[in-house]
Amino acid sequence: MKIIVATGGTGGHIFPALQTADVLRKRGHEVVFMGVLGLGEEKVKAQGYETILIHAKGWSNRSIIGLLGFSFLMVQAVVQAILILNRAKADKVIGFGGYGSFAVVLAARVLNIPTMIHEQNVFPGKANRFLSGLVKKIAISFEGAKEYLNSQKVILTGCPCHQGKPTASREDLFKKYSLDLNRKTILVLGGSQGSQKLNEIIFEMISSFGNQSSLQVIHMTGAKEYSLYAQRYQERGLPVKVYKFISPIEEVYAVADIVISRAGAATVSELGFFALPCVLVPYPLADGHQKYNAQVLEKEGLAKIIEQKDLTSLVLKDSIETLLQANFDREAWRERTKDLFHQQPAENLATALESL
Repeated sequence: MKIIVATGGTGGHIFPALQTADVLRKRGHEVVFMGVLGLGEEKVKAQGYETILIHAKGWSNRSIIGLLGFSFLMVQAVVQAILILNRAKADKVIGFGGYGSFAVVLAARVLNIPTMIHEQNVFPGKANRFLSGLVKKIAISFEGAKEYLNSQKVILTGCPCHQGKPTASREDLFKKYSLDLNRKTILVLGGSQGSQKLNEIIFEMISSFGNQSSLQVIHMTGAKEYSLYAQRYQERGLPVKVYKFISPIEEVYAVADIVISRAGAATVSELGFFALPCVLVPYPLADGHQKYNAQVLEKEGLAKIIEQKDLTSLVLKDSIETLLQANFDREAWRERTKDLFHQQPAENLATALESL
């Protein structure tokens, strides 16, 4: 079949879309990406996929004038998507959220092309909440999303994310990342774009520990602030390994004792799958959906949530110490949470789309 993958350009949309596209391609389907891909376009093209961009913008100005402007641009985007889909002769469309995806999925519905959407978060985004009444099937990452969507259409697939196991041993990975086997390891993930607030609080907390601490840190700062924090940690001689981005992420999951992170759907799914105790600082905007994601792990006792307005180095330090003292048995926790975090979610999604 010829399948259109409709998506926005943030990592939370692009990564699950790419994982699903890879499965579909392996099964012999032709896959084309379409939407507002932004910075994600480069990643999509790097994996050999054709991209078709449409002109759409989000609704940032909440005034009446802003609404009228958004509506006009969205109508244009839907018409553009209808013309493109008609020429492309697509067999099916799957949407992964975002305003770019919205226009494509709506156009597919107008053309009566079999269509489904995937909602990454517990609390659905605006685009998917609207589209849920129009599409044939709604794939979800977390059981809790059923509360907000048409349960008759819902299928629980999980969120496509990193689930592979490193080929190297834990000891070899400690050597690779120049870590001390006798120290507890904290992994900090601010997201692919980083987080200025989280980065600064982490720096303050680690500085208070000093270089004689029994802890060591792997800090993924994001590209924008990498140089700043790499220099600051080096100047103070702190036991911190700084990275713009880490791949394969499975390697640092294997060496970490605890994780400090935002609470995007893929990250929460990975932390649950690898059964890593964590401190989660949900991104406070975007309808607050990250807090709902974080609560999935909190309810299982695997996470402590700190809202950004309450985040200080002292609060963070106390939360870390509490989790480290709990002495988690990772295998026992994986057994406990295995039904919450589905294995092979990309395969599940591909199969659901094929069955439309």
